[in-house]
Order: sequence, then structure tokens, then C-alpha cells
Amino acid sequence: MTGQLVMIAVGAGMLIGGITISTVGMSSVFVDTDIAFLNTAPHHLEAANPRLIPFIAHDRAGFGGALISAAVAVILLSVWGWRRGESWVWWTLTLTAITGFGPAVVVHAAIGYTSVEHLIPVYLGIGLTAVSLYLAGPYLRGKDQPRTGPVDGPRPRRA
Repeated sequence: MTGQLVMIAVGAGMLIGGITISTVGMSSVFVDTDIAFLNTAPHHLEAANPRLIPFIAHDRAGFGGALISAAVAVILLSVWGWRRGESWVWWTLTLTAITGFGPAVVVHAAIGYTSVEHLIPVYLGIGLTAVSLYLAGPYLRGKDQPRTGPVDGPRPRRA
């Protein structure tokens, strides 16, 4: 159950992150680490092309919405799909973590936007997801089920 609770917390963190990203995308567009990475001010970007900031804003809002959707799926799967031996739950969460967190880390590294302050939620999500999947693996994949009956070996003879 600890693994389940940790995964629900990961989903809640994703939900908060998605709401935050959508809100920023629909309002100020940039956070401080963005401005530091770009080494410019928003008014310079607007002067270069008046469509640039609204374009970035729509991507931010869309990404935030996608993160909210993924968060809802993680939370619901972790609350109602978490049952002993349901290995598909473990594999689904594992593969979605790889396909969700992986590109986030890769693209930030590829463009050189590696601010720990900016990426700490991603790193925290990866770490907590790994802990959850490690703790829950035996339970979800059915490896910790007690064995009963003839497969345990012969029963003792009665005297």
C-alpha cells in the first residue's frame, strides 16, 4: 500500500504541475527560469514577432492540459486498478512514466535548459515513481502471493 500511496502522490503532483503550467501559459507565459535561460525579456520577443509569445502560451496551456489528463489517469488507475496480480497496472504505469518523463529530460538536455530549479518536479516525479513501482512490483505483478494447496508440496501424513 505504500507504493500505491506514493503513486497517488505522484499523480497529485502531476495534477498540481499541470494546473500551474496551464495557468502560467494562459497568463504570464514565462517563469523566471525561462527568462534566465532565454537571456532576454518578453518585450524583446514580442518585438521580434508579435505572434511568438501567444504561440508559446498556447503550447504551455496545451501541455498543462495534457499533464492534467495524464495525472487524472494515474490517480484513477492507482486508486481503483491497484489489485494483487494486476501486472498490467504495473506495466502501464512503468511505460507511461518512461514515455512521459523520458522526453522531458531528453529535450531539456538537448537544448541545454538544465536548470535544477526548473527540472526538480520532473526529477522528483521520476524518483517517486521509481520508488512506487519498486515497492508495488511484487504485489501488482503477483510475486508476493502466498501459495496454498498442492503446489506447495506434499501435505504431511496423518498418523
